[in-house]
This record gives sequence, structure tokens and C-alpha cells, in this order.
Amino acid sequence: MEVIAEVLIFGFLISSLYALVSVGFSMIFGVAGVLNLAHGAMAMFAAYIASWAIMTFGLGFLPASILGVLGVALISPILYWVIIRPLGEKPVVVFLATLLLGVIFEQAMILAFGFNARVLPPIIKGGFIVFGDIRILYNRALAGAVAVILIGLLWLFITRTKYGKAIQGISMSTKGAALSGIPTHKIILLVWAISGALAAIAGLFSASFLGVSPLADREFTVIAFSTVVLGGLGSLPGSLLAAFIIGYVETITVQFAPEARGLASLAILIVVLILRPQGLFGRAHE
Repeated sequence: MEVIAEVLIFGFLISSLYALVSVGFSMIFGVAGVLNLAHGAMAMFAAYIASWAIMTFGLGFLPASILGVLGVALISPILYWVIIRPLGEKPVVVFLATLLLGVIFEQAMILAFGFNARVLPPIIKGGFIVFGDIRILYNRALAGAVAVILIGLLWLFITRTKYGKAIQGISMSTKGAALSGIPTHKIILLVWAISGALAAIAGLFSASFLGVSPLADREFTVIAFSTVVLGGLGSLPGSLLAAFIIGYVETITVQFAPEARGLASLAILIVVLILRPQGLFGRAHE
């Protein structure tokens, strides 16, 4: 029973962070049609910005993290406007461009900070929430709570606000949205900023209990890509469900075969591509 409880609790906590990364990835594909392979780099980059701010200016985790989130929320739409948008509707070229951007960020972090991993200080130091024999660090519990709150706020934003409805309109038809008077480029920039901010928050929390290295972006990108494919490209409900499926599969894998943790999402991705390439909530193509 204790093992089951651990899987349920820790699976939920890790899945909530995966969901933050995945919904942003899915939103970008939904409104811009871009499979952004630099998405994981944004999560990693935010952690390095925070680490730099802590070491250089002696900031605490919270102000340094705010700086990291704002930095990535600014950089993400700039990358879209300066690099991705001019490439036009060339899916393969855009796909390769985002891959190259991810590699550039990796190399830049290696040059600036070296290969060694860095661990950010927790926002809440010490202390545990205790459930029987299970102890959960306050920092990990806070990460799960923040992720759930942000996903809820994002859902309200998309379903209840003018900008959210514009995002829905663009995801259905960019040309139709433009003909309806929706400023499509501005909305797409907003989506890239939101997506970057969500990835940044996930990366910051992850770095506070797992650390971050220049190649950490690859894990985030694989998770995001796997969840979006499993859930259905462009489907936010599908991405959320898929994030929890992959999170729980990884948690179970860690319990019984820790060395195979990184293979779980890749295995799921391969199975889905073979059996149901449109994903759980995607549309089958005739």
C-alpha cells in the first residue's frame, strides 16, 4: 500500500510539472503550427538565468526566478518574430530551425557556465509534509500546487477571456481569424510568451530539486513532444491527460527500474506513433 501511495503522490507532482511544459508546447503548435524543439531549452535557460542572478547579485530564489520567467517570456516571442516567422509556411525548415535553436542554447550555456550541473536553492527550505511513512518536501509540494493553479488559470484565460477566445479562433483557422479582425500576429506572440513562461516555471522548480545542466533541455523537449503526440497535436485537454499518463508511467518505472526512467516517455511515443499516430484526442486522417 505504501508503494501505491508513493506512486500516486509523486506521480501527481511530477506530472503537474510535465503538464506545464506540455500545454505550452501544444499551444504553440495549435496557433502557429510549429513543433518547437527549442521549447525545452526555454525551461533550462530560465534556471540558468536564475542561477546567474543568485550568484551575481545574491538574490533569493523568488526574485531570481521572477527574473528567469520574465526573461524567457520576453525571449520566446522574439525568437518567433525574428527567426521562425520569416521562414513562412515551411514545416520542415521551421522544425529544423527550432532544433538548431535548441542546440545553440545548449552550447551557449556550456560556454557560459560549463558542463557541471547546478541546483537552485528551494523556495521553501527544509520541512516535510508527512503522509504515514511518506515524506514530501515542502518545495516539491509547492511545485505541484503552483503547477495546478497555473493550469487552472490558463484554462480560465483561454475559455473566459477575449484573448483566450482569439487563441481558440486562431487554432481553428488562422486565415478565418484574421478575416474576423483578430490581430493574429499579436496573439501568436502572446502565446509564445505564455508558453515560454510556463516552461520557465517548470524548469525552475525542477532545477530546485533535481538540478539543471546544459543538456537538461533535451529531457524537457522529449517529455513535451511525447505528451503532445500522445494527447493529439494541438489538443490542450489531450496534452494534460498525456502529461499525467507519462508522469505516472515514469514514476512506476522509477519504483521498479530506476535506470530505465528516461526510456518511459520514448517507449510511449513509439507505441502511440505505431498504433494511434493522431493521439488520444486527435483526428484520424483519411
